[in-house]
Amino acid sequence: MGLKILVPALLLAVAGCRKQAGPADAANGAGASGPRFSLETVRASERSRSFAAVSRQLELGGVVYGYLDVEGDLARLAGSLHAIVNEFAHEHADIAPVADQDYAALATLLGLTDIKAIGLSSVADAQAQFRNRIFIYTGGERHGLMAGLGGKPGPFKHLDLAPANATFFGETELEVGVVYRTIKDVIAQVGGAPAGNQFELAMKRAGEVVALSLLDLIYGLKGHVAVVARLEPARTVTWPVSPPLISPGVSALVCVDGIAPMVEAAMMRTREFQRTDMEGCHVYRLGRPLTFAGERPVIVAEGGTLYLATSLEFFRECRARSGGLAQSAALRHAWAYVGREGNGLTYMSPEFFEQVRRFAKLNPGLPAQVKALLAFTMARAPDSTQPLVALRTNLDDGLLIRSYSGRSLKQELGGVAVYFPLGMAAALAIPAFHKAQAVSQETAVLNNLRMLAAAADQHYRETGTRVATYDELVGPTRYVKSIQPVAGENYRAIRFARGQSLRIRMPSGRSIEYQP
Repeated sequence: MGLKILVPALLLAVAGCRKQAGPADAANGAGASGPRFSLETVRASERSRSFAAVSRQLELGGVVYGYLDVEGDLARLAGSLHAIVNEFAHEHADIAPVADQDYAALATLLGLTDIKAIGLSSVADAQAQFRNRIFIYTGGERHGLMAGLGGKPGPFKHLDLAPANATFFGETELEVGVVYRTIKDVIAQVGGAPAGNQFELAMKRAGEVVALSLLDLIYGLKGHVAVVARLEPARTVTWPVSPPLISPGVSALVCVDGIAPMVEAAMMRTREFQRTDMEGCHVYRLGRPLTFAGERPVIVAEGGTLYLATSLEFFRECRARSGGLAQSAALRHAWAYVGREGNGLTYMSPEFFEQVRRFAKLNPGLPAQVKALLAFTMARAPDSTQPLVALRTNLDDGLLIRSYSGRSLKQELGGVAVYFPLGMAAALAIPAFHKAQAVSQETAVLNNLRMLAAAADQHYRETGTRVATYDELVGPTRYVKSIQPVAGENYRAIRFARGQSLRIRMPSGRSIEYQP
């Protein structure tokens, strides 16, 4: 009887989903066709008002689909953060200036309160690759840092620079002037208008050293910035840091639109650079020999575009513009899923992740914390024979990020599911830990004061005096052989006098007193 009831029920359930034939939305890079189903949602009066706008940019039915309405939540979270920091400030006087801030106003200045909802989806294809999407819905005009991510989407201008064997390519549209103004406004909000003005004055003075207006440079950075890199396992580079770090060999090129004229003028004024002309470009090298990562770097100006390359040879290779990454089968395959136009593009080849994984082996003396962080980071990297391709697009109502890789957003959500509870537990445990630590420190300090008080009393009786110094009480041949500070407190600052209590000020500003 159970089967007789179950089978018709299943058939009715399937029939209840109305099938709508038609291809997926090509404009959104779905890259797949097939049946679509209309699913029942809650009544209109109960529905999140951002749900429809977010859902239009996602793919329903894959391994992951998520939607989160955050409208107004960030402002409320900022208020909660203010209360938490104030609580910490009662125990730690050094963070009191941080506590006295309007975090909701800071979140608004940064543009974070523009975010109304977030959605994500992941779909697996026949090649075991994943079409991932994240949509950050703002509903309209963006402010602060959100406004510094460029304007309307378009073709990527510098993709032709990447050779076919490039292991990394990134191109993004930025309006650095907008980001700078946001940072200045935040500084003024935190420290007052004079602090904001002082910040701008410091930026102006910073450019004087190289005869370049740094503010002009910042406001000129309104366009595309591209980075091309190739990691070369056949050679290694020792970086001059402490301790020295070893990495695979690297050839790199950075391309920045719109700033070449002002940078060229500054280089010519300093007379530190030697210029040669090559194929319509101005090539600059420092007059004194300079090596970087085993290469002789160059700065190249072509019209308004500035290039920085690890070597002239790599610059020429990138400028060849034939048979490069843009024509590779792997990238062209990914275009079908992420689209060809946008405001930001990232490409990482499988070889990129392989060479980054070598970093720990090349540097066996890394601190344990760095090794653990590196291992955690690389565990999140895709393990695939296909490249990772991600594209950011500015839409009228938000930011759409599409990627095609061997890793789905489900795995990242799994990480959140593990680490978010740990983070919550840590947030609850940290105040208790600090309280227990403070009690333990106070007990140890009181014990030190008790020993000093006993030594002072003995000194008064033996010498007939009414005062003493730290050096008369503590030392290999004195009453107390040694005193170990607990948290950096200075016992030499104590005033020892007969009949008076001993008091010491802790680095946190709190005083601890011992009454004999």
